[in-house]
Amino acid sequence: MRTLVVILVSIVMATSGTWSANANEWTTRFGKNVNGLAYANMRTEKHEFAFEFYCDGNDWEDNRLGVKFFAISLPRLYAQDDADASLSLRFLLSGGTDYQEPLDAHYFDGGPGDQAWLGSINAGKFELDALAASRRLDILNQDGELAYTFGTKGTASGVAAIPKHCKLGTE
Repeated sequence: MRTLVVILVSIVMATSGTWSANANEWTTRFGKNVNGLAYANMRTEKHEFAFEFYCDGNDWEDNRLGVKFFAISLPRLYAQDDADASLSLRFLLSGGTDYQEPLDAHYFDGGPGDQAWLGSINAGKFELDALAASRRLDILNQDGELAYTFGTKGTASGVAAIPKHCKLGTE
C-alpha cells in the first residue's frame, strides 16, 4: 500500500507542472518566478495552437501584459522567423459588442514546438475587464481579417490574478 501511495504522489507531483485544461478553457498559474518576482500566467490551447497572457512584478512600470500566440503559418497570418506584424486582439463581449486592442508582434521560430508571435498589450482596468468579460478572443491579421479564434472560458479567474500578482489593471 505504501508503494502505491508513493507512486500516486510521484505522478501527481510530476504532472502538476503541466498545463491541463479542456480545449478552449483557460488555466492560470501564479506564484514566484526564479528571480523571486510574483507572476501570473493564463493560457489556453486549441488544436495545435496556444495563447498566453503573462506578467510579473516588474510589468506595472510600463503597464504591459505579455502575449504569446503559439502558431505556425496560418492562411491569413503568414509566419516567418524574425517577422513583425501589426495584429489586433478582438474581445467579443456580450450583446455583440467588441473591444479591439492593438498588438505589435514579432515572430520567433525556434523550431517545432517553439514558434510564437510575441508582443504585449496595454493592461489597464478597461482592457482587463474586457478580457474577463469576453465570450471569444479573436486574433486579427494586419488587414483586420480573422486569423484564429479562442474561447474564453476561465479568463475571469486568470484576470483576477493579474492585479494581485503583477499590480496591473488597477487604473
